[in-house]
Amino acid sequence: MSRSFSLLALAGAWALSAASAMAHPIMSESPMEPGLWDMTVAGTVHVPSANVSEPVHRSMQVCIKAHEPPAEPFLPANHSHCTTTHAPLANGREQWNIHCTTPHATVNQVGWIQSLPQTFDSHWQITENITGPASYTTETTMRMKGRRASPDCGSVR
Repeated sequence: MSRSFSLLALAGAWALSAASAMAHPIMSESPMEPGLWDMTVAGTVHVPSANVSEPVHRSMQVCIKAHEPPAEPFLPANHSHCTTTHAPLANGREQWNIHCTTPHATVNQVGWIQSLPQTFDSHWQITENITGPASYTTETTMRMKGRRASPDCGSVR
């Protein structure tokens, strides 16, 4: 059980760091107003080989900066190893597919984002295949919601 828990902790940490990055605007002309945003991330990380699932829940504050290049903060760390595609959907949503490959892992993210001037909503399916000494797969389902809290980010950067 301790190995399963450590796998979930690793996957959960990745999912939360991805969620923080995804809270930024992504469209060329995002309607999200700059300022401080309150974000909530909720979901489940599942490791099928260990038959273990762990809930993920986090609240955070994110600063959306005016004139920030929209795609850069959205992409995962080391995104030079990633390919992305996106397309508009109905109701102002955007469909995103992100595929990242490193020497010991592949990560596939599929989801949609809807960003409005005062609110943000998204849903993601993330599959992470780890290869190497500890080979396993995690499947994460994540929902992010946010609302603009203030035009001033204060100390949040």
